[in-house]
Amino acid sequence: MYLIDANIILEVLYKRSRWKECYEFLNKVKAGKIKAYILNFTLHGISAILGKPEIVVKFLSEILSWRGLYVVDLSLEEEIIASEQAIKLNLDFDDGFQYYYANKAGIKIISFDKDFDKTNIQRIEPKDV
Repeated sequence: MYLIDANIILEVLYKRSRWKECYEFLNKVKAGKIKAYILNFTLHGISAILGKPEIVVKFLSEILSWRGLYVVDLSLEEEIIASEQAIKLNLDFDDGFQYYYANKAGIKIISFDKDFDKTNIQRIEPKDV
C-alpha cells in the first residue's frame, strides 16, 4: 500500500515532464493492480486547483471508479496532530497531513516532494513501484 501525494496526479493533469510515469502508475491503481490511499484533503486541494465545477465533477467521477484507491478522511483531532508534526519537522501544512497518515499507516508515500526525505517515512517515485 502507498499514499499518493497530489503532485503525482497534478503531473498527469498538467502533462508536466514526468507525467507518463505517473500515468502508468495511476493506471495500475485504477485497474486495482496496485492498492493505494489518497487523503480526502488531497482530492479537495486538487479540486480547488481545477476550479471549475464541471471539471471537478469529471475528476472526482474518474477517481471514484479506481478499483485500487481508498480515500482517507482525517478527523479534526488528527489534523491538529498532523499540523503539530509539520511544525516539528519543518514541513508545510499539506505535507504535514501526508506525513501524518503515511507514518500512522506505516506506508510509503508516492511523491516527487523531497521534503519527505528528511522524515522517517519512505518516499518513492512512481517509476520505483
